[in-house]
Amino acid sequence: MAIEASVIIPTFGRPEKLCECLGALAAQSLPSEMYEVIVTVDGQEPATLAAGEAAYARANGRASLSFIEAPAGGKHLGPCHARNRAIAAAAGNTLVFFNDDVVPDARCVERHLYHQQENDGRAIIVGDSPWRVHSPDSVFSRMLRETSMVFFHDRMRREPAALSMDWGFRHAWMLNLSINAESVRRVGGLFQVHQSYGRDDDELAFRLTRSLGLRVAWRPDALVEHNHSMTSREYIDREYRLGLGAPAFAMGASRCSLAMFGRDLLGTSEIARVRAACESNADTALRLRDWFLSLEHVAAETVDESDITTAYNKHLPLKRWHWARGFVDGLSACGAYLATCPAVSPSLGESTVPAVNDAC
Repeated sequence: MAIEASVIIPTFGRPEKLCECLGALAAQSLPSEMYEVIVTVDGQEPATLAAGEAAYARANGRASLSFIEAPAGGKHLGPCHARNRAIAAAAGNTLVFFNDDVVPDARCVERHLYHQQENDGRAIIVGDSPWRVHSPDSVFSRMLRETSMVFFHDRMRREPAALSMDWGFRHAWMLNLSINAESVRRVGGLFQVHQSYGRDDDELAFRLTRSLGLRVAWRPDALVEHNHSMTSREYIDREYRLGLGAPAFAMGASRCSLAMFGRDLLGTSEIARVRAACESNADTALRLRDWFLSLEHVAAETVDESDITTAYNKHLPLKRWHWARGFVDGLSACGAYLATCPAVSPSLGESTVPAVNDAC
């Protein structure tokens, strides 16, 4: 029986979470001959390799499990490079991408494969990834789970026509996603536009939807649990880092950036607008900051659903201000990001910034 699905997991510095993920992958409903698991270590972490192998063996994993270590020197290059090395080694017709901090349901890989076959490989399949509830639970954690602070799963779950819609490239998150392998290789794999934070999966999905006509389909039965806890400070730092990388992203993947934001981030008037907003909204953001940080210490059960919605809407000026502040700081560093970020996918062949923009 041929390998049909290649499960790809990049990992860095989280052996305990990786072990839980591998334990779940050892117990998949799909026959073991039909899928393989490829873990790419972003750096050199022999302890992570040993722990992962032991966890998979304890769970009686029978599907092929392989580890790809970092190139000589063990430099930390980020999940984009790690995934590309796994893509080059993958044998399956379908690539199933997981983060190392998810715990797949027993039927998850089977459902991804089923939905890919159902769509003749012409869709990017996005599965559901509800956040794990940690104890003690807080209002802030409920906001993460129940609103669009990080992902838009809440909207997808509520939409009556969710299963028939094309959700577009902005909904293609690689924590739980599958794509036809040949399609990924045809567009050159993932492309790391900058060395700040995020947007690699958006950019790949943009090229796949625009160049090859793939649609983005929501299939909640391809289910994982997202075992990630985030503090309120980490959340606003994440927004800052997204803003920090936005100028380099707009320069290196201009057409994707324009489609994502609906405006030219590097236009003179837009830069002036963001600078002005960053300055004029600072007092409002700082007033909201203490309130927002306090939500991490308010028990989740003390509020109802309407309170969560109210808190979400109230926090938006703070979220946007941190993004804008990062954007302003990122403008001066934009050239440095691109200069230090190799625009080459070493396992999939050469790729340059102009080539990616042409593909977009």
